[in-house]
Amino acid sequence: MVLEAILLGLSTGTYCAMYCVPVLAPFLAGGENPSYKRNGGLIGAFLGARLLTYFIFGAAFAALGLLANEWMDPVLARKLSVAAYIVCGLALLANSLGAKFPWGCQCRAPKLKRLGSDWVTAIVSGLAVGLHVCPPLWTAIVRSVFGGNGLPGFFYFVFFYVGTLPFFAPLFGIPFVTKRLPVIRNVARVAQFFVSLYFIFFLGVLAATSMFASQ
Repeated sequence: MVLEAILLGLSTGTYCAMYCVPVLAPFLAGGENPSYKRNGGLIGAFLGARLLTYFIFGAAFAALGLLANEWMDPVLARKLSVAAYIVCGLALLANSLGAKFPWGCQCRAPKLKRLGSDWVTAIVSGLAVGLHVCPPLWTAIVRSVFGGNGLPGFFYFVFFYVGTLPFFAPLFGIPFVTKRLPVIRNVARVAQFFVSLYFIFFLGVLAATSMFASQ
């Protein structure tokens, strides 16, 4: 069962990378303190927050009986993804404006700086990205709930998550690059600013408007 969980994570980890790397790469590369320790801590905070969201989802779906037919409602999945993009976009935008505005202007609002701190951004965006319920995640949730009661099911999901982690290994080398090519940090800050707007307005607000208009 453990081997199955790890292989499921390894074989489908590209789904995780697809949702997480566009958030993490510009955020981490644009950091003002590009140390390996801080970079690793922020990645850990992001991944830990995402795992927490998954556990909450698993418990909620099981309690609501949504796992009985082993089928995820695509409308619900889309609504959760839209919410994820909006929340994640707002977190990235607050970080960009509050801590390191991409064109060098320093924001003087202390509250916005605290709201957009790197650690808050890592945790909030990690929780938000966890709202993307992709098919591999749904499979892991169903298998963890029905594959064993209590600890066996819990560890199945943990090892599935462990199987996805190798896809994030390149992110730990970001300080190696940014310390040698400082221009990448400036490019990343600009990219983070525009990515946040894209998440909020195009993948969030406009997608939500289109979705509700079609109902």
